[in-house]
Amino acid sequence: MGISLQLIFLQSFEQYAATHRLSKDMWRAAYSITDCRTYKLGGHYLSCPSGHQCEQQFNSCRHRNCPQCALLAREQWLAGWAERLLKVPHYHVVFTTPHQLNVLWRYNRKLFADALFAAATGALKKLLADPKYLGATPGMLAALHTWSQTLAAHVHLHVLVTAGGLDSSGKWKNSLRQCLLPRKVLMIIFRGKLRSELLAALDRGKLELPPDHSTAQVRSLLNMLGRKVWNVKILDRYDHGAGVLNYLARYLKGGPIAPSRFISLTPHSLRFRCRPGSQEAGGGEVRLPIDEFFTRLLNHVPPKSMKTVRGYGLYAGGQREQLNIARVAVGQTALPKHPAPAIAWQEICVALGREDASVCRHCGAKLVVEGYFRCARPPPKPVFCTVEVGNR
Repeated sequence: MGISLQLIFLQSFEQYAATHRLSKDMWRAAYSITDCRTYKLGGHYLSCPSGHQCEQQFNSCRHRNCPQCALLAREQWLAGWAERLLKVPHYHVVFTTPHQLNVLWRYNRKLFADALFAAATGALKKLLADPKYLGATPGMLAALHTWSQTLAAHVHLHVLVTAGGLDSSGKWKNSLRQCLLPRKVLMIIFRGKLRSELLAALDRGKLELPPDHSTAQVRSLLNMLGRKVWNVKILDRYDHGAGVLNYLARYLKGGPIAPSRFISLTPHSLRFRCRPGSQEAGGGEVRLPIDEFFTRLLNHVPPKSMKTVRGYGLYAGGQREQLNIARVAVGQTALPKHPAPAIAWQEICVALGREDASVCRHCGAKLVVEGYFRCARPPPKPVFCTVEVGNR
């Protein structure tokens, strides 16, 4: 049996929680991962109408940081956006905040995320509205990531940008340059906008100050960072956006680390794979004490209801009419008024070559729900089954 995130939590989380302060969001994530698909969340019985098969199915937690629940949500998100995406070249732009701002991010996650989204997309919109660069409204899809390969704090925003846009007359206008924008100019505007957002929040008293920081120190920090070079990357143009979309989808659900990266687990430490570029990653792997692993992992749990993926321009939620005009202009059909139903988990199982758990393994009949058991109770053996009940 391989190492799973649930196993790590079951083995060591209670001891960690006894000695560390955690937010409500961290507690919710920890116990969702621990209890997912166990009797603690309750479940139901599925049986074949002919009595060939009867089994327990435990409920999933559906938390966005749970790797067991990630596949369905990720595939549904991918299918939805693959349908909406314009079939034109796209650019992948990455905005990284200086590590000195990590302390402000830890104490102001929602506010910091809003400021980062506004600064990055605002800088792109301002430059792309200029006829010198494009003179049109592009489609932008932005995704927030807050971790590095070693799970250390690394707050950055990935933005997928169309290589063109819709101008004021409703015509599609292709990008004028092979490179989307001059990187240094984009960096300067992004830097100014993010500093402005944070300073405005500080002036309004909305920015929570870390315990060892005063208002004057935060203001001095932001002023000092205004003289530094920030890391903004504009990657090569892609003929389509699907590749970047797949990259973003890997990090949308399931948390910052995939169980396939785990190498070994002891009661006191965890070893996992990562890219060898990090200072901590000797030979492409890193070993962390269990307490440090939990601290790093839980620091990346987003606050409840915070959106980590947002659309702007033609990809904004309220721009369906404009998006349809752009789709027709580039040779695509308009989106239907009513979106298609989300892809079902049975379709995903078939697409991935996995067994469809909704049909009987013996006769192929559709399994039906025969009863439920409540959460926090071990399931009793049902009386209606004609065969022995067993977990899948």
